[in-house]
Amino acid sequence: MLELANTRFVFLDIETTGLSPWFGDRICQIAVIVTEGKRIKRTLDLLLDPERELSPSAIHIHGLDNASLKGKPRFADIADELASFITDGILVCHNARFDLQFLDNEYRKLGRTVEFPNLIDTLLMARDYYELPSYSLGHLSKDFQISTYIEGSRAFADAITMKNLFFAMVESLKTVKKTLDDLIGIYNSPAWPREGIYLPTELSEAIHSGKKLFIHYMDKDGSISERWITPREVIGLSDYLYLQAYCHTREADRTFRLDRILSLQE
Repeated sequence: MLELANTRFVFLDIETTGLSPWFGDRICQIAVIVTEGKRIKRTLDLLLDPERELSPSAIHIHGLDNASLKGKPRFADIADELASFITDGILVCHNARFDLQFLDNEYRKLGRTVEFPNLIDTLLMARDYYELPSYSLGHLSKDFQISTYIEGSRAFADAITMKNLFFAMVESLKTVKKTLDDLIGIYNSPAWPREGIYLPTELSEAIHSGKKLFIHYMDKDGSISERWITPREVIGLSDYLYLQAYCHTREADRTFRLDRILSLQE
């Protein structure tokens, strides 16, 4: 049985140019925190040149711009260093399939594969053992009274928050006698489209909840509109992923390109 105090954990968070590696989106920021038990041993916090433009939603969310990524290392430049961080230990992610599909895609471009036989997804962990109104990292940090880390990159801040959330949940699950072994799963490389479309936590929850959302949306010409919508499903068309929804503002069904949704809130 694994003992928390001497187990190596690898907390991973990434930021991307958009929402789908299948349509060319790539990693532009990556953070890794390696711990032995709760003790931090190594960290990695990098901006990357994704070799493509950021989507409007990525610029809005990350606070990055295309110019700030020019001249940064490419993924190929850091692939070996990153592998030395992530391939030994229990990998921990929040909404793991979303992040790992991008990581998998980057290594495939280099003719390599990555395997994670020991994986813990804090999103699934929270959904399996707690009944809460939202399972986004931000909401969970409030529910578990985790202070939000604000220094460093967005990816590094989220990795710190995820680390603290993970240990808080492990501690609380002692009351129901759940062990680390009970939480570990295996990551299998996704295969489009059979494995489905993996989305960021907030968007996935919004689609499945059926609740009305208030969104800021950027049209092709760059103009921004505000709308109330009820999301229905995400579909992959020839050029990108689209959200089909009922638009209460226009009182009609509408289709929104996902990488142009700048923000959404209930």
